[in-house]
Amino acid sequence: MLVRKRTPMSCNVPAVVILGRLNGLGVIRSLGCGGVKSYVVDNDRLSPGMWSRYAQPVISKSLDGQDIVESLLKLHGTLGERPVLFNTHEMAVLAISENRGKLESAFRFRLPTHETVIALQDKARFHELAISSGLTVPRGAVLRADSDIAGTLRSLHFPIVVKPADKEPVHSGKARGVVVFERFEDALAGCEEMLARAGEAIAQEWVDGGSDHIYFCLFYRGRNGKIVSMFTGRKLASSPPGIGLTAYCTAAAAEARDILEPITESFLESVDYGGMGSVEYKWDAPNRRFVLIEPTVGRTDWQEEIATLCGVNIPLDAYCHELELPLPPRALPSNEVVWRASIFEPLKTLRPKLAATARIRDGYWRLDDPMPAIIQYSYGTLAAAGRQLRKRINPNT
Repeated sequence: MLVRKRTPMSCNVPAVVILGRLNGLGVIRSLGCGGVKSYVVDNDRLSPGMWSRYAQPVISKSLDGQDIVESLLKLHGTLGERPVLFNTHEMAVLAISENRGKLESAFRFRLPTHETVIALQDKARFHELAISSGLTVPRGAVLRADSDIAGTLRSLHFPIVVKPADKEPVHSGKARGVVVFERFEDALAGCEEMLARAGEAIAQEWVDGGSDHIYFCLFYRGRNGKIVSMFTGRKLASSPPGIGLTAYCTAAAAEARDILEPITESFLESVDYGGMGSVEYKWDAPNRRFVLIEPTVGRTDWQEEIATLCGVNIPLDAYCHELELPLPPRALPSNEVVWRASIFEPLKTLRPKLAATARIRDGYWRLDDPMPAIIQYSYGTLAAAGRQLRKRINPNT
């Protein structure tokens, strides 16, 4: 259970959270557990995190990385403090890294070197890095030209997963995200289209198993390579099933933690990682091993709040570490708590089988912080329905 217990710390220094969507809302509430005030930078006043009792909304001109950087610097000029910065926006990672010289004098945050950020953010470069480092990843290859496609596909066992190397075309609507192909002919046409739209892609053999075979390590790595906080979770369902965002998740069993956390720590050490991030794995049952799927670099993860709900408050731990305050008390992770992205997940994916003792915590609703859910489940739902209606009327929009 999430306990709103004020920790023995000075909360005069605020936090700044980039984006007030579901991810950011979890960070805001996690920091609120320690009495930390968060300024939330977003371009949408109806983002649910902007309405949390723990948040002070700040409107940015746009979500473009450079605009967010400008908004951050402008905000700093009004605070008279050097806040702790939490990024929850994938498209802001490179802009923050590129502008770290300006931002580090205004905010407390931690990132690996810019070269490492690029290598981990780009799926093609990460695949090549993983292979050269001897990491266990799905068998695959990078696609950079149409001439690569046919030969590469013939070397792989189907089904395969194809992803753009860079997520920007996905966020801008130019390319699809993760696509699974069962047949060579479909993959050939699909890869040609993806390269035309995204420029570069990674094709990998599908690791057998459903969403409940997917695990993740959330972490904060601080000064001198110290693992300040780490939590290992397990997906229970995704939306869309198998390849989409986490719909339900919980804490992983101790056996999985004992395997994955040393692997994650070793990987972070090898790339000299710093700051917030996560690594996703999938259990390869036929080969009795975990396979590293991909890292999340320079930001919190979609389901970050599951760690806090299970007693490991990573954002608050990071805040305390950067201000050299005592870390808050924590409990042993419990898999009785299940995080659900929204009340609509049962309509979008198969509801997982849960233990009778499982306690589902909705990503938006909290009795002591109700406004984010009221906004999301009223205005947010109407806006989403309007977007779907426009797509049906004009599929090209």
